[in-house]
Amino acid sequence: MLLQIEQKRIEPDIAVVEMTGRFALGRESQRLESIVDELVKSGSTRTILDLTGVNYVDSAGIGLIALAAGRLKEAGGRLVVVAPDGRVLEMLKMTQVNRIVTVCPTAQEAAKAFG
Repeated sequence: MLLQIEQKRIEPDIAVVEMTGRFALGRESQRLESIVDELVKSGSTRTILDLTGVNYVDSAGIGLIALAAGRLKEAGGRLVVVAPDGRVLEMLKMTQVNRIVTVCPTAQEAAKAFG
């Protein structure tokens, strides 16, 4: 399945970017960069990247997560990633992305991570 991306908001002022499918090199994956830029411009810097529906992530996807985290941090915000048990979580650990972003098993826990 190709990558599908949906955006929504939850209170208090947290943007949620839900991804479903394969988070791999390609035009759809690069949309994440544009979405993060739009969020920063609008002042919405608390963002949850929900990868629950992602069944595969490659190095390009990992790089985009790190890039998004850096952009949000520069803007005074933060990225929290949702990755339940499975291949995606293992890839985040193997590449040590879990050391630069908070990774939670559910969206509810990710929202709580903002305090």
